Amino acid sequence: MGTVRTRIAPFALLSLLACVAPGCLDGEPEVESEEADIIGGVDAKSASLDAVGTVGTKGSDDAYDYFCTAALIAPRVVLTAKHCAAYGPDEEPRLRSEKIYFATGWDSKNPKQVIEAVDVLVSPIAEGGMVEYGSDVAVYILAEPVKDVAPLPYLPGHLGEDKLGQKFTAVGYGVHDRDRNSGVRKAGQLTLQGVKGQPMHAVFPTKEDFEAHLTKHDGADWVARNKDRITKFYDFTLLEDHEAYLGLGKGDAQPCSGDSGGPLLQKIDGKLTVVAVVSGSFKGSAYPCSTVGEAYATLGPKVQPMIESAVGPCEGVPVAGRCESTTVARCVAETEGPQQITRTDCASLDQACGVVDGVAQCVDAPTE
Repeated sequence: MGTVRTRIAPFALLSLLACVAPGCLDGEPEVESEEADIIGGVDAKSASLDAVGTVGTKGSDDAYDYFCTAALIAPRVVLTAKHCAAYGPDEEPRLRSEKIYFATGWDSKNPKQVIEAVDVLVSPIAEGGMVEYGSDVAVYILAEPVKDVAPLPYLPGHLGEDKLGQKFTAVGYGVHDRDRNSGVRKAGQLTLQGVKGQPMHAVFPTKEDFEAHLTKHDGADWVARNKDRITKFYDFTLLEDHEAYLGLGKGDAQPCSGDSGGPLLQKIDGKLTVVAVVSGSFKGSAYPCSTVGEAYATLGPKVQPMIESAVGPCEGVPVAGRCESTTVARCVAETEGPQQITRTDCASLDQACGVVDGVAQCVDAPTE
């Protein structure tokens, strides 16, 4: 599919750490979305993997055009990255001004099913993280269930240190070579390098070691011109309990920007299970994708209520609630009691519905 220019800002706009275009050498990254895929991976065309699909839009000709990877985790719920579901860290989620769809099938240009999304929930953690979106996790709620596709189970928490050194499998769509051919589902394995702290310090003992690796791929001139950016990434710290770092192991593939939101899979209790989603990477100038691995957003404790409200009986109504005119609609959390949707009309208290610190509640009605 090549370079796809959209109003969304996946990796290129998110952080000075993430530079996607081959000519991106210094300063600000180019302002465009670069959709890419598992470099060094293998085709993943089997229908048994159709729970991994894409999210995208439709043009005036009604043709579907994907921008991120996503995974079905309930009949009407798909898991992806927050930067695939919001225009910016502090801006409204997508769906406010355009229709978003989830598509199944190994070929994004000829999808098997295309189902409209009717709601979107994003992680409540809004600061930090590789791409500076906080916890880079979101879910789309679909208008109807996906047919004949079994949803993938997901890990209800952060990856533990006992998993370090283990292999996981990344699945995604997009550019899979230097000619930017794209659009087919690919899979590749990655080694878990870090679940906390500074992952580059663990892989490269000194910054000089890291710079030597980059010099090998991007040249000494590029390294000299990007010292500040390199230092910033070398000292990057994972978002506590909500981020992990993978890649750079023997035989590892390399995700890229069109894999954004794509699932990281591991077999748990005999079932392929989603344990994280692609978030961001550090890119140089010589290749469309990174040469130093990938940051993944894990499904840590602070995003679990959001996911549970989407996959449970509340069908996307968040625990923090939302305003429906003057009414607060919210999902009762499992810690409170049986999950269900409650609605409180604030007008009965001569108040209005408002959102304060991310929580919907009854507030004093504005006076004229």
